[in-house]
Amino acid sequence: MLRKWSVEAAKNYLESQGILEDLQKLNQGSNKVIKADFVDLARIHNLVRNQASRTVLEFGSGFSTWMIADALAKNEEDERSLGLFPEERNRFRFQCFSVETDERWRLTTLERLPRQLCTRVTISITGASIGTFRDKLCHYYDNLPDIVPDFIYLDGPDPEAVTGTLSGATFESCQERTVMAADLLKIENTMLPGTTILVDGRTNNARFLARNFDRQFTIEHDTEGDVTLFQLVEDRLGRLNHLGIDSPYCTRK
Repeated sequence: MLRKWSVEAAKNYLESQGILEDLQKLNQGSNKVIKADFVDLARIHNLVRNQASRTVLEFGSGFSTWMIADALAKNEEDERSLGLFPEERNRFRFQCFSVETDERWRLTTLERLPRQLCTRVTISITGASIGTFRDKLCHYYDNLPDIVPDFIYLDGPDPEAVTGTLSGATFESCQERTVMAADLLKIENTMLPGTTILVDGRTNNARFLARNFDRQFTIEHDTEGDVTLFQLVEDRLGRLNHLGIDSPYCTRK
């Protein structure tokens, strides 16, 4: 399921989705702006599309927010074209929620976002603090959106944004200490069958999650692309449940 992308294949995909031209224009702008990585963005967009995702939680905002919002818009178009109008228990269908520690990144992300996608995106500013999970050093965002996502993209926070000291250890001052987000371990028990998690880089963090998840996930790691993909593989919760990705109306491509 974790497809390997060449730059050419990624550009072809983004062009087919009507996104490539705008991304290329942004890449020609100021050198101070981080350039769009076509492979990363094609991967994210394609996964959200293939999973027929409805509600996405993103740790860290950026070009990825744009890709997620566009993919969700297309997922909604697909549903309407199929004549599906599900009575689904989901308050935030086809919405992206990002948590961000840097107000500048939030504003930059919103400035880049095409106007027609703005209503699909909510970016909240929150701190991140050092903590523990099962007595192991980690960190958490101070506040998360009150949602049940079916797709999660983990690409934040910056370790320098993590405040606090624990037994003398820090993330913000110790550059050689890798990030170790444990937020997903807190909410694992409420995830729906079929939930997908994409970890961008952060291999040590991905391994920490894999060791500490209690439920059954398939795990794929692409060394070349430096990404890890998790998917929660369980039977549906029950025939009367109509919850997001667990809904009987959710059809994957």
